[in-house]
Amino acid sequence: MSTTNVKKSFLFSAYLVFFIIHTNQTGVGIAGVQRIIFMEAGQDAWISIIISYIGMAIVVFSMCYILKTFKSKDLFQIHKLVFGKWIGNTLNLVFVFYLLAGLMSILLNYTEIVQAWVFPDLETWAIVLILLLISIYGVYGGIKTIVGVSFLGFFLTIWLVLMLIVPLRYMDWTNFLPFLEASPKELLKGAYKTSFTVLGLELLFFVYPYIRDKQRVHKYAQFGVFFTFALIFAVTFVAVGYYSGEQLEKTIWATLSMFKIVQFPNLERFEFLAVSLWLVIILPNTLFMLWAASKGLKRVFNHKQKTFVIICSTVVFICSCFFQKRTHINEFVDFVGWFGFFTVFVYSIFLSFIVFIREKIKGVKQPR
Repeated sequence: MSTTNVKKSFLFSAYLVFFIIHTNQTGVGIAGVQRIIFMEAGQDAWISIIISYIGMAIVVFSMCYILKTFKSKDLFQIHKLVFGKWIGNTLNLVFVFYLLAGLMSILLNYTEIVQAWVFPDLETWAIVLILLLISIYGVYGGIKTIVGVSFLGFFLTIWLVLMLIVPLRYMDWTNFLPFLEASPKELLKGAYKTSFTVLGLELLFFVYPYIRDKQRVHKYAQFGVFFTFALIFAVTFVAVGYYSGEQLEKTIWATLSMFKIVQFPNLERFEFLAVSLWLVIILPNTLFMLWAASKGLKRVFNHKQKTFVIICSTVVFICSCFFQKRTHINEFVDFVGWFGFFTVFVYSIFLSFIVFIREKIKGVKQPR
């Protein structure tokens, strides 16, 4: 397969990888990740997050090694080179399925938040349709438009972290005692649950060919996952200190619930503003996942990407209409998290070993 030729007008600087990685990891999940981790690791949830960060750093290193080996190719092309056309395309379709499932889980989760906090009578299909139309419009703008949304979304919403200062003043530090009560198994379970929230770093596999100065990608990707770790650590640390254990286990969206005590002179219900701004937080997720899924189908079936954008959106919209109950949405999100853990964390490390062995064999075969 020939080297991918990307027009210079489509290329962007490596520092934007920081924003791409971080914004795709901090979507809907950060609104309630504290409860999920706490239920596994208790007051030692912060240790599970540290373990999860170590895993993220290893996966980013593995991804960058794979991408650096194949230079200007994305994962869909790498699959064909390593495994051949048929197995490679099968793996590509598996990744497309994961991306579309991830897209649908984000849409359903955000829809549930909107219905619970702002518009309880608004139909699920209406919210999903609006979000998909915005996503289609953004994807049609091209990769640089999507990256721009990621860049702007970061600065439009990062100030929300400062609102944690308010619940920080009401923390009960005894909630963290006793230290190290969780067993190693519970800590690993908490780290495993954390990985559901930080899915999104796999987008590096697909945007890599469009990065101008590729030698700096690894550095900025590591910065991105570290910032995600710091943010999740902060919101979990504050939540564990602010709520009692029993309260936190019953609070589905702990981050949004903490915003209830934030008040401004002309804005009593700050959480309404936070829910609205959460659209800006999830938008890079929906744009990149729709773009990557349609790109994958283009690689497999060799047809125009714009056609697959519509097909993917239609499939996601129809499937999302079947999810009406919270229990069904939770089961689907858990499945996506489980599938994503193996697809992103386990498979990336496995593929890096395959590529390493492949390169060693090629090196031995080449004449001296």
